[in-house]
Amino acid sequence: MLLELTAIPQLSHVDSEVFTLRYFGACMACTFCHDGCCQYGCDVNVGERDRILALKDELKPYVKAPPERWFSSEVHEDPEYPTGKFVRANTENGGCVFLNRKTRGCQIHAFALATGRDYHQIKPMVCWMFPLCWDQKVLRPNSDVKDDLICAGKGTTLYEGARDELRVVFGDELVRQLDLLSAQTLATAAPV
Repeated sequence: MLLELTAIPQLSHVDSEVFTLRYFGACMACTFCHDGCCQYGCDVNVGERDRILALKDELKPYVKAPPERWFSSEVHEDPEYPTGKFVRANTENGGCVFLNRKTRGCQIHAFALATGRDYHQIKPMVCWMFPLCWDQKVLRPNSDVKDDLICAGKGTTLYEGARDELRVVFGDELVRQLDLLSAQTLATAAPV
């Protein structure tokens, strides 16, 4: 079911499943998935790619693959990306090129934390917005949640897990509206 949002220019609807589907939201405390959500790489806005590549010399100690292997060369057009274009983060050895194979987690995220930078300014948005995404102005669960996510079904709701990240992208007003929709949806949902 799609619920209508008002006065939000980037989104027009939200899929009610963002308030009812659950997952293990404490990703870095997970001991069972081995970063399964990072096995395919991700879509990266061209502007994000350029910001990452601008830091390539600083990132090299964190990312084992050389910078020329970080992103696909094929550029895709999509008006929902800030630049209207995106590329894919490449995969190597069964996961995203930025995945830490020795321990776990994203090396871009680790770099941001180690250097006191805001990961929102470096890491691809699709990664830090996970398990949510938007497509054609609809906020919805990422397709991996239903198809591949080992930790789906228990824990926090997708919305609760991504609430603070939504605030970064869309602001306080959207989060206020989503809080209301979440409360309404959960109040009318059948008991589990």
